[in-house]
Amino acid sequence: MHQALGPVHRHSIPGRHAYPEVSSQRFAPLPSYPEYASASNGVVAIPRPKPSIQLADIDPALYQNEATDPVTPRHGHTPQLVLRSATATANLVSDAASSSPVITEESESSQVEIPEPNDDKESIHPYKELPSGKPLVWSAKRQGLCEAVPYYRSYKGSLYPIEKVAAGYLIDAETDPGDVFDAQIIISSVGGGRTRDRETNTMVRLEDIPDDTLQVQAFKAAMELNRLLYPCRPPAPYAVLDYFRVTDLWKQKMVSTGATNGYVWVWRMRFEKANLSTPSWWMPAGKEMPATADLTIRAPVKECAFCRQATKEMFEVGWFCMNQHCPNNYTLAGGTEVDWQAPLKHTEAFLNERTPSPGSVPSLVPEMVDDTTLHGTEMACRRGFVCPLCGCCNRRIFWNRLVCENSDCGWERLAAMKPYPSETLDQENQVFDERTLRTTNRNDVNLDVVDFYHQDIHATMHIKQIIPHSHSIDFGSHIARQYFLPDAEGKIIGSFTIFSATKETNAQPGGPDELFRNLELQDFGLRRNPAAVAGTKYEGLTRHFQMNFGARYKFGVTVQSKGFNEAPAQILMALQRLIWAKNQAVMYSNAFIGSQDAATVSQSALLGDHQDFNELLALGYMEEDRIRYHDDGEDELGPIVSALALGSPCLMSFRPKAKQQFPESLKKGSQPKKDPKKKCEFHDVLQVRMKHGDMMVMAGTEIQKVYEHTVIPQGNRRFALTARYIDPTKMASQEDREDAITKGAVPDWARQFEYQGN
Repeated sequence: MHQALGPVHRHSIPGRHAYPEVSSQRFAPLPSYPEYASASNGVVAIPRPKPSIQLADIDPALYQNEATDPVTPRHGHTPQLVLRSATATANLVSDAASSSPVITEESESSQVEIPEPNDDKESIHPYKELPSGKPLVWSAKRQGLCEAVPYYRSYKGSLYPIEKVAAGYLIDAETDPGDVFDAQIIISSVGGGRTRDRETNTMVRLEDIPDDTLQVQAFKAAMELNRLLYPCRPPAPYAVLDYFRVTDLWKQKMVSTGATNGYVWVWRMRFEKANLSTPSWWMPAGKEMPATADLTIRAPVKECAFCRQATKEMFEVGWFCMNQHCPNNYTLAGGTEVDWQAPLKHTEAFLNERTPSPGSVPSLVPEMVDDTTLHGTEMACRRGFVCPLCGCCNRRIFWNRLVCENSDCGWERLAAMKPYPSETLDQENQVFDERTLRTTNRNDVNLDVVDFYHQDIHATMHIKQIIPHSHSIDFGSHIARQYFLPDAEGKIIGSFTIFSATKETNAQPGGPDELFRNLELQDFGLRRNPAAVAGTKYEGLTRHFQMNFGARYKFGVTVQSKGFNEAPAQILMALQRLIWAKNQAVMYSNAFIGSQDAATVSQSALLGDHQDFNELLALGYMEEDRIRYHDDGEDELGPIVSALALGSPCLMSFRPKAKQQFPESLKKGSQPKKDPKKKCEFHDVLQVRMKHGDMMVMAGTEIQKVYEHTVIPQGNRRFALTARYIDPTKMASQEDREDAITKGAVPDWARQFEYQGN
């Protein structure tokens, strides 16, 4: 299970200084969620004075808790925060398994139960007691947490900073001796410096945490600015604890069997709950809650006679200097060296220090977006939301409605689209044109062009040393530009053609204008689907919405699909336009390639008889959605791919795949440090504009083997309708083959939409 701390503030009290400190504290037991077999996490976030609501994706990590007297970490296990008894003090200890979901305080908004975990996996904490309350905000998936709350949007790291100030912090599986998780105090370490031990499969510290890392600087800034901090635990449920503040930040020597000298210096931090008067839902049921805070308790502060650095007395062993660079560090007043290899127990004074309330504390539950003045695809609408009924963090999965992902809840709300104003599209295109024109000029795309045939009206980048052959074609209704892509040896392997429609063509009955206006308002099945580790707490959804028609297209993401006989008329209209574009592109491509010396052309570049498309994948993009570099090279696909763009403009870019032997000068830089085996990426060799009504055609199977492409929208509402031929004879089963033939058949009534370029 995962937990989150609330905002952290650095208090300012006369005579008191901000010093790094360590402490072992008590925390309450948390419920066990065997479904999530991995470590649990906790996050701390610092909301702004006027927090805004935003989404983000995050990766899950489980957090485990055990409440007992200070426990010595069990080496050889994945470090986690574990809970044991309801009445004893707790320490973060090593334990290999995921923790239970954390549940927050009861509130009027939490009317639906948080779902129980599956019983098919043995719980590693059968002794845990249930918490006394429920979390106001929780999530079964890290991406849901990141997309739904504004204070934590880090998909992988533990820290989420805003303007270099810590805003959210995830307490992960890896813990250290002396970690504390109590009703009002949490003590943890700044992340980083860990490497996975191959023998124990645990993360161990091998390096000091430098003073100038982003995490350390962000926590220092949070403490100095007295910002609220909020800790939260993602995956297998992630639960938000409350707002906490950072009261102390210090460096501590810690045992490390993998380090050269047997130890590392680790930045430690003490979080204190911002509002001490409210109950802490994560405490075990029946455990006595802390009494009224005594604000007079203070740990003594002493100054080192050698380095003159003042430090709090944090440990029962006595005061000692903790300055890493002081020759007298870890030495008691009498000259005795501190046994830093043994667990250091914090003093009661340090643990019991409390800071006056900072005043009003923001709500943990973000308000639902008021979309009355929005059109439905802006970022405010694209982000996730916290269910007003059960507190579950949800991703925006469906194009036209909001649905709570908690299967036991059932909350749902229509989020119908409003027509996207033509004026807004015009403004997007104006900004797009100005920006891409600067890029075009900077790249000298049309330098020394003497006639229309050589005029490159689409490209913002065209490296002619790699792609020397291209020409323009005027169809009247469209102006096309055709590029002939080579392999690493310079042989032409196929063509890429982009058709730019005139405004008159777009405005024709059944044209792109009409298609866009119909598709943007109707529900034809668009939704986001899992793109990684589906069904787990680490599940990540695509950055765009999909719906497939015709033969089923299998490309790594499982997309819902309907036959062409169930498709809206607009889909079949688009299909006919794409068939026309395909035929024109292949005709001109074959004519040019056929005129070239055979030694300069790949054997597969000339396309013979080819099938019409039997599949169309519809993609919807909201603000900041995109599709990363990929290819359309699945074995079942034919050699031609064609797409129609509707709505906001976009940039489409091509680059050679990393394993291709193109010139070294095309590579982006040095070998990746994190993975030496990974090849360096190449720069783009071709980048073209695609606007509303434009079509593109990729012709040639080898293009998908040699190149990869990406599409980045430059506006808030865009559709891409991409057609392919999926060969039933290459499908694995007879059932799939028959399904493709049946669903990929275009109904007779759709013949009325046949397109001839006008």
